[in-house]
Amino acid sequence: MKFRRALTAALAAVLFSMSAMGQEGARIGVDASADCFLGPGGMPPVSVGIGIRARYGRPDQLVNAVAGLRYIYGTRLSGIQIPILLNFNLIQAEAMSFYIGGGYEFDFFGRYLGCMKVQAGALAGRHFDIRVFYKPYQADLGAGVTYYF
Repeated sequence: MKFRRALTAALAAVLFSMSAMGQEGARIGVDASADCFLGPGGMPPVSVGIGIRARYGRPDQLVNAVAGLRYIYGTRLSGIQIPILLNFNLIQAEAMSFYIGGGYEFDFFGRYLGCMKVQAGALAGRHFDIRVFYKPYQADLGAGVTYYF
């Protein structure tokens, strides 16, 4: 049952990415991020991630959908993640917008996990997405940047 949900999530992310490539307002990009796992005492473990993302929507639109595939590597977590998110552009303009958003990030680390993800960021023009995010279940505070082609 868990494998079927994971497979469905992966298939949905791939289909969304492929269908978005030919649409106006759709962008494909490369992503880099860092996750800092908060916890008691000492230096928190950090993981870094790289991947691809697809965004459907322009900076001047109210809602943008984002899906992707990311590989994360670190001392606490390593493996594949599939984020599926909706961002709401609170301040909209052609050149830049600021958003808040959220969704779910599916994890594949030996056993099926996943967690809710909330984020805030800025779309700078057609190419850059800079964001900070938080995953409450994992006590994970992070930042990322995506370059859209």
